[in-house]
Amino acid sequence: MKNYLDQTLWLALCVLLLMACLSFLPEGLPLAGLPLRKMDIFSDIQAPQLMPPPDTAAQHPHTLAVRPATDSTIADNLGLIPIADPSLFGRVIEDYSPGQQGLSAFFAAVDSIRPYRRTVRVAFFGDSFVEGDILLGDLRDTLQTLWGGAGVGYVPITSEVARFKRTLVHRYEKWNTYSIVKNHNSGQPFGINGFVYRPKPEAFVHYEGADYFRHTGNWSQVKLFYKADSAAALVWQTADRVPQTDSLPATQGNLSAWNPGRLRAPIRAFAFRVDFPDSNLLFYGATLEGGPGFYLDNFSVRGNTGGRLRLIKPELARQFDRIQHYDLIVVQLGLNAVTPSLDNLGWYRAELDQTFKHLQKCFPGKPVLVISVADRAGKINGELATLPAVPAIAAMQRELARQHGFLFYDLYMGMGGPGAMIEFAERHKPALANRDYTHLTHEGGKFMGRLFARLLVDEQQQFRQNRGGIPFK
Repeated sequence: MKNYLDQTLWLALCVLLLMACLSFLPEGLPLAGLPLRKMDIFSDIQAPQLMPPPDTAAQHPHTLAVRPATDSTIADNLGLIPIADPSLFGRVIEDYSPGQQGLSAFFAAVDSIRPYRRTVRVAFFGDSFVEGDILLGDLRDTLQTLWGGAGVGYVPITSEVARFKRTLVHRYEKWNTYSIVKNHNSGQPFGINGFVYRPKPEAFVHYEGADYFRHTGNWSQVKLFYKADSAAALVWQTADRVPQTDSLPATQGNLSAWNPGRLRAPIRAFAFRVDFPDSNLLFYGATLEGGPGFYLDNFSVRGNTGGRLRLIKPELARQFDRIQHYDLIVVQLGLNAVTPSLDNLGWYRAELDQTFKHLQKCFPGKPVLVISVADRAGKINGELATLPAVPAIAAMQRELARQHGFLFYDLYMGMGGPGAMIEFAERHKPALANRDYTHLTHEGGKFMGRLFARLLVDEQQQFRQNRGGIPFK
């Protein structure tokens, strides 16, 4: 048999030489009309270096350098509240609302939960950074321990990360799922979470409590959101009952919330099936709740930069709000706009500006909290560092929140600023972030969730002191 070892060795050396030569080509060099990405085959054996906390404008003197206007005369002329002291970035919620009372109504509602048996709900719009209840699961659990409530709140009909969740056991079959990202040209009437679900014959959903968190093991109330042109039969069951058949009344084009009536609490599992769906029967999700308390509804959409939120019709969003009564709207976006090659924020600023205006139409009069993009790292000239777009987008989001009279929290600085995601991924055991230097692990979600909880408790203390109440203990 002929020995090909020499040829194999020479072929491997030629490939290595070719890749080494490609490493010296400049990033963006066009080839067949397409820009080349930077290749560095030696980067993984180089020691990563953290980007020092530079003056963003000085180090990156291109269109990414967004320097907010802090001149008091300009702020007064525009009727805007001046930018907060930079030393507070990431340490407080910056209030740019009229009269700087953006959280007052929210904390007044929180303080009425126990004496008046009130329910407080937060709508949280995000992307893959919070999908699967990463971060939000720990935040919800901590605040339910402090403020009451049980159950995960809003849950979708289907989910790309159902097996990944620790807040819920979720199984489903035979559904057509449409989202504002993957099906934005479909003309579907998207729901408040950016999705709409059409059942096939014998479509099925099963929700079951999970014991990882303290308050997600069971609940006492179920609501199912839907729209139907004509009445439809629904087969449903809880863990302690045999299957029952009920009717979903026609909704005349409006959103409706079906519930199974009085149930024996606590409920550990709930399932439903649609055997013969009408072509115009739509579902939008469900809520699993345990009476008065605090609920944080996760409306994350993977790949969402924010612009597609404008596909949610304001009238349908207001119908959801009339049923759910949200006390605070949270928007945390930007991750999908951060790329190593981004050098102009004009398009993204315009996109978020229109999205913020749209949310004001969807939730008129409701306080809106904008949470900045989180840190994200990548290779810059072969070294691992925070991508320059991150601080620029965070500054732009702050300025937009200020212009729209919203609240703002600087998550980028709250995490630790430049190099934070590298620290999370490499300097903590267990790791707080994945090695994509973009997404948190479950441990990172716990860390950040409790950071947010502490932040809200501190803000609540300040609210009570300002109104002359008793500080939180």
